[in-house]
Amino acid sequence: MTKDEFETAYHDFLDTALALALRAMREGILALSGEVDEEKAGQRDILHYTLQYVVDCTANELIDKIITNIIAQEKDEYTRILKTIQKEAVLHIQQGFNPRLLHRVLNSYTDLPIRDEEAKFGLDKEE
Repeated sequence: MTKDEFETAYHDFLDTALALALRAMREGILALSGEVDEEKAGQRDILHYTLQYVVDCTANELIDKIITNIIAQEKDEYTRILKTIQKEAVLHIQQGFNPRLLHRVLNSYTDLPIRDEEAKFGLDKEE
């Protein structure tokens, strides 16, 4: 994966992660059960694979262990970083993390500037 491919994949994933975090915060974790793409889960796509565990209320530590093992097999640096970001997103969504803070945590894995995601999801407003 090139740096440009990473940036595109990161921003696409960030949109998805923030939308899921907001939905989980408003409707609860079980509301995410319809978001699991079974085909992608079968291919061990980090997001869809682990959302199954989250919806099933699997312990955070077990999910972390499973994803960490999958990531350890990855050879490409950018893919490994992206999968780590996906892992952090899922684990934080499971814990009910504030979406604004989730955005900042995920962005900390990159050297990319903070973009308009917070405004796009209404996270830039004081609550």
